[in-house]
Amino acid sequence: MPENTAAREYILPVSPARFVVLHYHIFKNAGSTVEYALQRTFGNRFATLHGPDANAILSSGDVAPFLLNHPKIVAISSHHLKYPKPVAPGIIVFDLCMLREPLDRLWSMYQHFRRADPVDDLSRKAQEMDARSFFDFLLENHPHLVNDVQVNVLANGAAYTRPPDSVDLAAALKVAREMSAIGVVDLFDESLVAAEYFLCPAFPGIRLEYVKQNVSPPRGPEERFREAVGDCIYQQLSKMNQLDAELVSWATGEVRRRFDLAPNALERLAAFRERCEELRAATEPAPDA
Repeated sequence: MPENTAAREYILPVSPARFVVLHYHIFKNAGSTVEYALQRTFGNRFATLHGPDANAILSSGDVAPFLLNHPKIVAISSHHLKYPKPVAPGIIVFDLCMLREPLDRLWSMYQHFRRADPVDDLSRKAQEMDARSFFDFLLENHPHLVNDVQVNVLANGAAYTRPPDSVDLAAALKVAREMSAIGVVDLFDESLVAAEYFLCPAFPGIRLEYVKQNVSPPRGPEERFREAVGDCIYQQLSKMNQLDAELVSWATGEVRRRFDLAPNALERLAAFRERCEELRAATEPAPDA
């Protein structure tokens, strides 16, 4: 009898992959609005993660056990979580991160501290000082808050041990290129339209329409900001954010590329904005009778 050489087939008991959206919330980058959109679409499957204090940093090693211990969670937003992405058995992480033109971000930070309860030194200083005095104070005493913050967050997990340089920019760009959903505040709607389209295979029915949250007054034209802080401080802030500006410039082009790849992109954008307007109208307080 000839020997049976047919291959043997086996089925291994492997669980299906679990997909999780992880929103890296950089301070004053419209993260509260992204969080709102994620909470709306995922409901009780959404969670926020925080450390024990305002300056806490969570690493991938903190999040992986959380995901394994909370199998129903499919979306997370966190101020404190820093790159790299967590790795856990059977879990595929889709990261989402918004970036912002650096001087716009700094102005928004100042306005936020002026509105916030004066619970710390920065909020007290912002409420006591005009813009020129406040940014002069930051430049003199807190360079980590005004020096290429977004590059430092992506490249170094926000650990400011020296001023970022071209090596850090290259590392930040590598993280940005690999983001599942990258966004920029100046193209906020286009960013979310692209995110909806490219995340939908893993998250069918994902909808990211929003009502703006925690909005700061706009910075206004460049000349107005320069006038508010003075030419010397403006030039120093610009110099200390050249790498952030390069990162955001690249990210803007990438958002446009991904948006343009979506079929009928302009129609999708119009429909998305209509959904946002309908949501805003449905959630705003009724006028007094």
